Amino acid sequence: MRVSRDAVGDWPEWPENTALVEAAGAVLAWDVLGGDPVPAARIDDPERAAEWLWEIYGAAADGVLGGATDVTVPAEGDWRVRDACRALAQLNWVEAWWPASVPAGVPAVDVVVLRAERAVLTSTVEHLLDDPDAVTRALASVVLPPVPALAEQVSALAEDYGVSLSAAVPARAGYALAAGGIGSSAGTTVLTGSSTVDWALVPAGVVDAGAPADWAVVRRQGTTVLEVSVAPGPRPGPRLAARFADVDVSLSEVDALGRLTGSAPVPPSVLLLPPDRRAVTVYAPDFAAPTAPDPGAEARRAALIAYARTRSGASDATLTERTAQ
Repeated sequence: MRVSRDAVGDWPEWPENTALVEAAGAVLAWDVLGGDPVPAARIDDPERAAEWLWEIYGAAADGVLGGATDVTVPAEGDWRVRDACRALAQLNWVEAWWPASVPAGVPAVDVVVLRAERAVLTSTVEHLLDDPDAVTRALASVVLPPVPALAEQVSALAEDYGVSLSAAVPARAGYALAAGGIGSSAGTTVLTGSSTVDWALVPAGVVDAGAPADWAVVRRQGTTVLEVSVAPGPRPGPRLAARFADVDVSLSEVDALGRLTGSAPVPPSVLLLPPDRRAVTVYAPDFAAPTAPDPGAEARRAALIAYARTRSGASDATLTERTAQ
């Protein structure tokens, strides 16, 4: 692995591929598509990192901290802490980027299981985390999960830390994607289309990660209207909006097919837009600002959707991934 003054290995290129753990004096990162058990690291406090870095890189930690430009991490060793960090990072990735989608065949994860499993893993690697209250904070959002073995583990952990857990398990939100595009409406539909939803512009799970946003320009009683709809995901979230050219549409209604939808008047000049500008950008105004489409994002999302489909049967899958449905 390449080593510089404050970095180890190659940092994942894209945020949506990156599984992170914030440790004392460093941040560890795995590329979820890479499959390498050894993480990259960005080190901001070598003295603090020196207390635990050997548990991640073994004998190579001396070279990392001693100014080497290249190190070889031994294949053999006790990697229980590294494996636990990797699993914790995976859960952080699942919460931020899991692409739940009905048409793409990616089941929704149970947030109750995720939070309980993360609390247990956090306690395993508590000694190297940057937050001294990490376990207590993790337990604060936990209720007893519907998995007996995990419920027993997290109950014992909560007792050790003096935290009271709720026994009430929130029902998982159901969601479904209706077939077809924009529903029929009174008027004449002049233009229609669909656009990929940028995952970085909406919180994870708020919209179906594999479904596009559909739009239509409709002439109705002398007025030109833009209608937009997007399939919801498994998690309720903040309000959504859509931008088409210079027009913003609030997606504050739910249509008969269960989609988040909205409409707004637009000038007739939208009919003259060139094809490459006929695109709608869905975003959560309190989460991110709309940005120009990234031409490579769609291929990256497809790769992550394909990856997520395999996780329920993967040998290194977390319990959260294995119990997704």
